[in-house]
Amino acid sequence: MSIRYDLTITSAGEGSASESSTEGPKKTGRGGRSLTRSFTRKRSLETQEITGFRNPWPSWHKPTSLEVWQALEWGEDRDPCVALAQSHVTHLQKIGISPSSSSSVSAKVSSESADSFAAQLLRVTKPDFSFDAQDRWAKTTWLGHAGMLVQLPPLNEGGRPVRCLFDPIFSLRCSPTQAAGPIRSYPPPCTVEDLPKIDVVMISHNHYDHLDFDTTMALWKRNTRRLRFVVPLGNRQWFLDSGIDPGRVVELDWWDKVHLTAPGTGELEGEEKGSSLKITCTPSQHGSGRSGTDANASLWSSWYLEHSGARGEPYRVFFAGDSGYQFHASPGWPPAPPMTGRNQVAARSDDDSPQALHPICPIFDEIAKRLGSPHLLMLPIAVGATFDYLRSMAPVPDSMNPIPRHCPGVTAHNHMPPWDAVRVLRAMTRAGGDPGERPVAVAMHWGTFTTDAVEVLKTLGQLEWACEAHNVQFARELGRYGKDSEACFLALNHGESVTT
Repeated sequence: MSIRYDLTITSAGEGSASESSTEGPKKTGRGGRSLTRSFTRKRSLETQEITGFRNPWPSWHKPTSLEVWQALEWGEDRDPCVALAQSHVTHLQKIGISPSSSSSVSAKVSSESADSFAAQLLRVTKPDFSFDAQDRWAKTTWLGHAGMLVQLPPLNEGGRPVRCLFDPIFSLRCSPTQAAGPIRSYPPPCTVEDLPKIDVVMISHNHYDHLDFDTTMALWKRNTRRLRFVVPLGNRQWFLDSGIDPGRVVELDWWDKVHLTAPGTGELEGEEKGSSLKITCTPSQHGSGRSGTDANASLWSSWYLEHSGARGEPYRVFFAGDSGYQFHASPGWPPAPPMTGRNQVAARSDDDSPQALHPICPIFDEIAKRLGSPHLLMLPIAVGATFDYLRSMAPVPDSMNPIPRHCPGVTAHNHMPPWDAVRVLRAMTRAGGDPGERPVAVAMHWGTFTTDAVEVLKTLGQLEWACEAHNVQFARELGRYGKDSEACFLALNHGESVTT
């Protein structure tokens, strides 16, 4: 028998900018949290017109022209983290290169082609969507870029798993048109038709690499009887214009909550009769827009899930979407791994309170303190697609490319690089108290649309080095490692899953 879970709006969260609404981007809501771009707020009783949104923290910093110029790099990329990633490929020994060599490894291997190393370190595998809810709390599958499928235990006895899909994209390009724009370097590990039945799709914001029309319509066609979309303010109208049933799209402000319940327990007073999945729209530091005229006209968010199962303590999941953490003006940031050994500097690399000109984004601490430390985190670790796509248009070797790279710190206010992603993992798992078991983070928003193989290697190496420096376990699969580490950061292959 097909089971359809119910989605019930319980109440607006504390500190929300406005109540949930059925209106489009130009909506009327209740004011708060300094979200509107208009500095002249005209209130009429409890209402105001919201014309746009902005990040309310001083941690969001638009780089100056000088800061952008200082962050640009030309020539071959000699980041030592590239060599660190390559050291895990056994092919290195076959061509006479020692994995412990210095940064010259990167230059020497580049003539052999970084593509072969990236192909070995980041692959596409066929997903296994089976899930034993009796033994595990969650099964998380990376579908590419920011697309994540999380399966959680049933909400009623004998039911099927609850399946939540975040920011899915199965298209070849993340662009207004499939004729041009950033293109996949790695194909989707499956098709929409291969996915199990989906209950809820959560979208973090409306950039093309997170909200894809073809993927959305394919999901709706396949799951029309059960599927619900949960989106931040100002995004609902896009779904209605696309032909989605208005009753299946819920629009939330920061800190608003909805509950997913089994049939017959969807009312508030009936929540104790069965398990429920509480979905909270949580803040992030980013932006939105699908054209040059709608910048920040709709809200962006992260998502926080709490599954109140029958095992005692609830299980908590955090999906960061796209978010920055801290702007770093120095072209030398982040610190590079030492050539004499990585384990020598772990103690001195804890920069959660750095002496820097720009503050960290406080929202991750606040989310954990309000809602509890998550057990499972899905965190972005790279910029994504557009800049690499532009560089790929120059038909010359990397050393001669006239289009420069940029240092990761100059975009870190909008996109956290690996170093900051590890800091966010540490911050969220400490601020909210002991989660009761080892927290696990899964890397996303990297590799899929990256046209430069060196970027794949560099991102992997930077994540491994950041974990080493912050006493976090870096892993490519969870099963190989014990549970003695305080946290684990996973870099899965496309289509791979982790059960926690």
